[in-house]
Amino acid sequence: MIIDPHVHSRYSNDSRMTPKEIVKRSRKIGLDAVAIADHNSIKGSVEGIKEAKGMEDFLIIPAMEISTLKGHIVALGIQEEIASRISPEETIDRIRGQGGIAVIPHPFVRYREGLCDYVKTLDVDAIETLNSRYLLGYSNWRAKKLAEKRGIPQIGASDAHFLDAIGSCVTELEADFSVCSIIQSILSGKTNVFGNRTPLPLILKEVLNKKIKRI
Repeated sequence: MIIDPHVHSRYSNDSRMTPKEIVKRSRKIGLDAVAIADHNSIKGSVEGIKEAKGMEDFLIIPAMEISTLKGHIVALGIQEEIASRISPEETIDRIRGQGGIAVIPHPFVRYREGLCDYVKTLDVDAIETLNSRYLLGYSNWRAKKLAEKRGIPQIGASDAHFLDAIGSCVTELEADFSVCSIIQSILSGKTNVFGNRTPLPLILKEVLNKKIKRI
């Protein structure tokens, strides 16, 4: 399977994509599954699951990107929303309590609330070692080195905020079309990550949109 485990919908304040658009675009480019991981909200996933209902060749992985007291953690395979602004350790416990897994996204991107040096000893299930937004920087390289050193499964994701960015970076794994199977495959560590950088115009567009919202 080819999956994109980190995409944002309109339920994140920095994206305008609807879950319906995400499902349509993802299927069009040949993805097998996508995790709609909105900031501190599971609403995008819930809506996306409804849009993908009955599809035998595509799956939405329930997810959210949680703002902890020390940085962001992506929860994959959860059933209910998890509170923000609590410790990373408690966040991870709550994710696992729902049968999900805790993934550290862009850990060494400080301005994005990455966990940075704190992640070196944090008990996590996977690390995002290829994020298409930072392909030219050293953050992906540092994340990969850390994952290899600690033997932590690796994830590749687009972190898409626009339709054209979906699938820029992906994770390849062996699984069937079920959330449980995908989770178990990630935990096995038998993943392959690859992709390209998010087009610069899309990144600049996002930055501009954020500035406009602040104004």
